[in-house]
Amino acid sequence: MAFSDIVASTWEYRVKKPADAVSDNIPLVYKMKKNGGIKVGAFGRFISENIRLVQNQYVQLIDPDEDISMGYNNTLGNFEFTPKIIVTPTVINELEMAMNQGEAQFLDLMKERQEIADASTWNVMEAMLQGDGTTYGGKAFSGIRSFIVDSTGSGSIGGLSRATYSAIRNASVNLVSVFGSATDSSNIEARTRYVKNLIVRGTDKPDLGLFGQTYFNAACDSFSGKQRITVDKDMYEANFDNCVIEGVTIVNSGGKIFSGLSHIAADRGYLLNTKTFNLKMYSGYNFQPLNKRTSFNQLVEAAILLGIGNLTINNPGLNAVMFDS
Repeated sequence: MAFSDIVASTWEYRVKKPADAVSDNIPLVYKMKKNGGIKVGAFGRFISENIRLVQNQYVQLIDPDEDISMGYNNTLGNFEFTPKIIVTPTVINELEMAMNQGEAQFLDLMKERQEIADASTWNVMEAMLQGDGTTYGGKAFSGIRSFIVDSTGSGSIGGLSRATYSAIRNASVNLVSVFGSATDSSNIEARTRYVKNLIVRGTDKPDLGLFGQTYFNAACDSFSGKQRITVDKDMYEANFDNCVIEGVTIVNSGGKIFSGLSHIAADRGYLLNTKTFNLKMYSGYNFQPLNKRTSFNQLVEAAILLGIGNLTINNPGLNAVMFDS
């Protein structure tokens, strides 16, 4: 049976708080918001991230009277990311406005539709941020899989070649190849520790493990029988189930996905240093609604939620992917 927004928002006997069958599980978006990883500014034609790329090649040990070899080599570079555009329109017509007013209105129809538009937008953003930037005909925002790849010797990030600059290569570990068996609850802690230690640099270390369903279940099961289980209190209180392995908060990348959009595969995990990622949005276009627009040839009003920006990364080498297949 087809449903009507008017019936759902004006019939007096309906429950006045609709159940939410729209919002997906969005742990990466939440973590970036919490860490201040969403930046707003004027970024120009491209969104840039600077990086120290190459060692100084002229470090020398010399005798007192020995000549010093002098030379110049480029040590600095920058990633350049193309801004992307995401829009979500919300439309209401004059008949709906006439019916959804006064005593008949217990839910503001336009407000409800805008809240659904907001949730739907963030569902798409989460899927894109977990993605590889190739969806929507190449119009998608970059995602962690754009930067953190299985084959680290090819491709580029923000215009810089991985083949040329080894410093921008992430760690990539095929766990079955390295350890000779499938990953399960008996070994996932040790394997996560192994991968994490490939990308630790002093205080720089991964803080978020975005795991597919199989890996996440194994991580949680690994704590069975232990007297003490550590969780990330902030993520837990925000309703993201998690466990902590070696200081890394492990969360489920998937869960119930009402939108049907693709998330990380079940048998892989991404160890992320979230401080290396930024969702950079242009000022005035940070998922903000534009002024309502009235059609000149139809009895409708439209509100458009608009975001212009992209996901960036400033140090891919401090991140890792681990997988079974």
